[in-house]
Parts: sequence; C-alpha cells; structure tokens
Amino acid sequence: MKKIFTLFSLVLLITTTAFAQSDSVCSGANNKIYDVSPSLGSTYSWSLKNGLGTINTVAGRTDSILINYGTTAGIDTLRLVEIGPSGCFGDTVKMSIVILPTVNASISGTDSICINNASIAKLNITFTGTSPWNVTYTDGTTPVTVNGITTSPYTFNSPTYGTAGIKTFTITSASGLGSCPANLSGSGNITVFPKPGALTILKY
Repeated sequence: MKKIFTLFSLVLLITTTAFAQSDSVCSGANNKIYDVSPSLGSTYSWSLKNGLGTINTVAGRTDSILINYGTTAGIDTLRLVEIGPSGCFGDTVKMSIVILPTVNASISGTDSICINNASIAKLNITFTGTSPWNVTYTDGTTPVTVNGITTSPYTFNSPTYGTAGIKTFTITSASGLGSCPANLSGSGNITVFPKPGALTILKY
C-alpha cells in the first residue's frame, strides 16, 4: 500500500532524516534572516534551489541574508558555499525550508431561533491551508477557542440564549500548521425571537 505524505509528515521527515538543518516559514513571510559565523577573508554564496523566495543581502555583507518568501507553498533548499581567501570553494551546506501554505478562515451561517434555545449545526467556519487549525470565535460577548480542527468546514452550535436579539459571530484569531496566522473573514448571524406575551384566560 502506498504511503500518502501530507505537508506535515514531510516536515517531520525532513527534520528528522533528510537534512541536518531545517526551517519552516509561513508563505508570504518577509525579511527572514539567515547567517553564518564568518571566517576572516572568506565570502559566501547563497542560493535557493527551487526559487520559492527572494534573497537580499544585508548591508553588502555576504555572511548574512534576508529572504522574502512568496505565496507559493512547498519545499525549497537553501544552499551556502564558502569561498576562502585563496579562492577555493568549500563544501555546499544545505538547509531544508518548508514554506507552509497561507491559512484562511471564514465564518458563515444564519438561523432563526426562539428564546431559550440554541442554533444547532447552522454556523460554519471554512479553512484553507494545512490542518490542524486553531480558531477563536465570538458572538460579541463570549469567546470560544477550539484547537486541533482537522476537517473543513467546521460546524458548531450556538449557546442557548435567554434574551432576544441578533447575535453576530465573528472570528478573532485563527492559525494552521506551524502557527501561521490566518486571514479572517465573514460573519454568522443568529436571530433570537422573543416568546409571545403572557395570556389571560377570560371567563364569561
């Protein structure tokens, strides 16, 4: 049976076996610093094998660089070669870079309920990116945090409301694999109707 590797399993595989050095970053990360302890008279040549980021020098130095990563998720290899004072090249040193995908979290859903009831399975949060996801949402009064979500969309119930009105749900924070911060959007609305007024039984 073939093994199906997720991005998470690839992170573990690379970290533990493929490379002595590894790093993981969120797609779109800018000004990530990498450097090396310099030797007197040496210069250093840096490159990214798959070009998933742009290398910028730091104040004309070759022993330190900044990398701006694009929006493409994947795996790249940062390569470093030392050129000694005599012009001889050292061995290539490699670091695996896992660029984690952008995370998006969007909340939606509407429902109408009577007072002293809850909305059941009408509110959803849709995620993109790599699970597990963590999210905190609120109805404007009570924040709720859920960690380790592995299925999208994530469906949840509202609390039981004892007062009438419109309850608007929004996301306050979310993250995916590697704790990449998410882009947040959407809202969900629950309309809570009051019960009818008290009746008086008339007798004739």
